[in-house]
Amino acid sequence: MNIERPISATRKHAFAVSALLIVSVCPGRALGEDNPRDPAAAEALYLSGRKLVTDGNWAEGCAKFEASMELNPAASTLINIAKCREHEGKLTQALVDYRRAVQLNQDTLGEERKKQLEQVAKDGIAEIEPRLAHVELVVNARPEGLEVVRDGIRLPLAALGETIPLDPGKHMFEASAPGFETIERNIELAEGQKARVELALVPAVAVAKTPASPPTDKPKPPPASGGVPAWAFVAGGLGLAAVGAGVYFRFDQMAAEERIQANCPGTPPICDPTKPYRPDDDNTRKDRSFYLFVGLTAVGAVGIGAAVVGIARGLSQKKPQAQSLHVVPYVGRGDGGLVLQGAF
Repeated sequence: MNIERPISATRKHAFAVSALLIVSVCPGRALGEDNPRDPAAAEALYLSGRKLVTDGNWAEGCAKFEASMELNPAASTLINIAKCREHEGKLTQALVDYRRAVQLNQDTLGEERKKQLEQVAKDGIAEIEPRLAHVELVVNARPEGLEVVRDGIRLPLAALGETIPLDPGKHMFEASAPGFETIERNIELAEGQKARVELALVPAVAVAKTPASPPTDKPKPPPASGGVPAWAFVAGGLGLAAVGAGVYFRFDQMAAEERIQANCPGTPPICDPTKPYRPDDDNTRKDRSFYLFVGLTAVGAVGIGAAVVGIARGLSQKKPQAQSLHVVPYVGRGDGGLVLQGAF
């Protein structure tokens, strides 16, 4: 990710002067090369690259500088390549090229030109160094087989704990080791930012896979209850409980009626106003108990009926003979309930 920032007028002026100085100096032959490959072609490529960069065509111009460097290494050419890296936002590589240019400049012919190139390279170094981001990479543990990767480049373990310069922009750090989860961390660095990246390795959790049971054609055994589903017993139990509660309220209704009849004889009951007894509470109790009796008995009948159907079907699967079941409600003066009749 290239990060551009505004350039002040002073910096623009300094850049222009340095650029003029660079392009005005022809690439010299490095004395360290006994047999230069092709200095004439290198100079032609250099001049072509200078014109392209001056016209704003950095991509093709930088390619010319690199080709010239291959044919005849020179400090001036390497400084222009460093300028190309800086323009691309690759500040760390630009800094390396500037420093290499200072070393290569020792072989430049002519003291005046050598001083000019050295000053341009050092100015480039001073300009780039404050803009670089710096990261200290720390891994909490170093198990056997640990691998650390930054932006797809494997780092030596000796780099851990050291502060490393990086280009501003987005970077990805990754740590992995056998038996541990792979840890990734993405960060975005601004110019001049200093950061500490910690990667905490976590042991991998082994997940045991349960083998799938092989298919079988064996029929499933019948239910322990002889084919009767469990819900039938639940429905029957709830139905009996509801009927029992309904019978209770039937008796409570009858008790309320007897109390009213005892204090207010006759049909309809006529109460003596001279007595303190008032039938209002007993009338309410009688009506409430009656409705509860009817409702609970009906619900119980449904539950028991469902249970009978479930039991009948279950038994029919075991014993396929004719069966007859009937549920008959029964209400008497002093009792009530349901009668289950049938033949098995």
